[in-house]
Amino acid sequence: MAALGQTTKLMKMHLLRSAAAFVLSVVLCACPETTVPDGFGAGPVPLKPVEWEGTWSPVDEPGERFAFKVLNAEQGLLELSESMGEGKDEVFTLALRQPVDGKIERGVCFAILKDKKKPAGGLHLLRADGKGRSFLLWAIDHKIVNAALKAGELKGNVITDKDGDHNSLAVDATNSATLLAPRFWNWTEPTIMVRR
Repeated sequence: MAALGQTTKLMKMHLLRSAAAFVLSVVLCACPETTVPDGFGAGPVPLKPVEWEGTWSPVDEPGERFAFKVLNAEQGLLELSESMGEGKDEVFTLALRQPVDGKIERGVCFAILKDKKKPAGGLHLLRADGKGRSFLLWAIDHKIVNAALKAGELKGNVITDKDGDHNSLAVDATNSATLLAPRFWNWTEPTIMVRR
């Protein structure tokens, strides 16, 4: 009898976890997004492999680990892979791009995070410590970008579908300069990544 009760309890926990995962995936898929093509920004940020290659994880999720590998140091291109178990990996690229030609403005650069199979990726702002130990990653404020696109302040498209508005920014020098304004970023919610 106790074994039956234990089995029923485990089944309920599994069902609850599955339901929670489903709800989370629906919420994430319904979120607005802001994407940019690979060439966004003023140029690549050259990388030093010693500062980037290795295992990294978010401070608030130490069990979530990403293997970083420099794909092209001159082009500022990294590959990130996360093991999903059973020999399956999720693979992304992270392209670091200069906001202003020839330099990293105010210590930050653009970071384009994307699934390797997709032509465009999500735009972030990144500040590395320069010692290969940590970096901060800020998400863009989709609502502010959306309003700026509709007002003509930024160049690109707004695609509306059942999930809401999706922003697609054009490769344009005025976009890079405009996006350096603090109002476009979620400053209070950085992802802090550390080397493990």
